[in-house]
This record gives sequence, C-alpha cells and structure tokens, in this order.
Amino acid sequence: MAKLTSTTIGKRYAKALFELTEPEGTIDATLAELMSIGSVFSENPDLMSVLTSVNIPEPDKQALLKSLEQGASTFVQRLLDLVYENRRITDLPMIIKQYKVLVDRHNQVVTAKVTTAIPLDDAQTARLSDKLKTLFKAKQIVIENNVDPNIIGGVKIEANDRVLDGTISTKLANIRQSITD
Repeated sequence: MAKLTSTTIGKRYAKALFELTEPEGTIDATLAELMSIGSVFSENPDLMSVLTSVNIPEPDKQALLKSLEQGASTFVQRLLDLVYENRRITDLPMIIKQYKVLVDRHNQVVTAKVTTAIPLDDAQTARLSDKLKTLFKAKQIVIENNVDPNIIGGVKIEANDRVLDGTISTKLANIRQSITD
C-alpha cells in the first residue's frame, strides 16, 4: 500500500473539518484558532519533536496536547486529539494550510504570488489587485510581491494553480527556443 503524502492527508482532514464547521458558521473562527496553534508550533520548533518522541512518557505528551487545546473550540480540540491518536500530528501544519485554502476559496479570497524585477508601489499593487479580482472573480486579492531582478522586466503571477508569465526573461527564452528549433 502506498504511503499517503502530507498534502493528501492535509486535504482530507481539512475537508472534513471544513464540512463540520461550515454549517455551524464557524469557519473563520476555526481558521483563526488553527493559525494560532500553527504559530505556537512555528515559534517552538521542538514542540513537534516532543509530541512524537518515544522517549517522553505518554501522559506528559497528553498533558502538553491538552495545554495546546486550552480555549479552543470543540472542533479544534477533536482535530488535535484525532491527528495525535492517528499519529498524524506531524501533518498538522499541512492540515492548517489546506484548511486555509478551503476557507479562502469559500470567502473568494485569492492569494497571488507576484514576481517583478523591482518592488511594486502602492498604486501598481492596487491596479494589479483590481485586474486580478476580475480575472479570478474574487472579492479580495492578497498580493505577495517577490522581487527577482533576473526576470529583467514584466510580471509573473501565480494564483489558483495558474501561472501568468509576462516576464521579459521568459519572452527572450521563447524567442531563443524558436530560433534554435
């Protein structure tokens, strides 16, 4: 039997959690809780090692897990218990990431990774955001501007599993390829 990837596991748990929280109207609150828990893991890199260690007694790990669940909703508490019991706690960051994808899709929020040769100013960011809202039929666009002088000029946009590449470096590469063919 093939081993499931972290992404596959993340999508399954996230979908199940989303299907539970959406009818309750708590998807945004649940996402906030998950992001907070994700931050705890990010800020304490040894935490995951402690929860997966065979050298640490089970009652100590359970107590640590319960402290993470403090103040969390029932759904988030059950999720943490379930992933821990199923030995999937190391997949928790991917579960959180995939849940955010589902919430963003539901809220019509699109995150666009925009690569340019120089940083975008506020006016350019606003114009690009407006164009992307129309293109992706989104209510909100979150632009992550990455600067890469190697693209020479133009813009490359990655969003919703699509890549729009209008960079000069790509155009030159295409011309070079057509000349050599």
